[in-house]
Amino acid sequence: MTTPGPRQRREVLADLIGLRSSLDTAIAAVRELPWDSDVELVQLARTNVEDLLHRYLRGELSAADLEAWANAVESREDIGLEHGHEELLGAFLFETANPLLAEPISHSYARRWLKQIGSGW
Repeated sequence: MTTPGPRQRREVLADLIGLRSSLDTAIAAVRELPWDSDVELVQLARTNVEDLLHRYLRGELSAADLEAWANAVESREDIGLEHGHEELLGAFLFETANPLLAEPISHSYARRWLKQIGSGW
């Protein structure tokens, strides 16, 4: 396998955080990338999370989709969190990636997080 260049790697990561392609395609592409990174190549923003939660509420994504997405994003060194909102976004990723430890993903869960993200915490 050829290691992707920084531009291609950024695009693959941006596809995942914005879910610009199918979840399975985005996760498969990210799995081809190395884990280690000295720099954050893309940044997860509150707007990315808001979009995903709205897609879940509209029925475009399932609870399992949100959990899989959060697991794919959570531990990547090359994905940073929006400056000034790292604690909020980190908590969202942890809870969403671990619904058995936190709270099951549901419509009330999504609405609560939309409210928290919209207020900045």
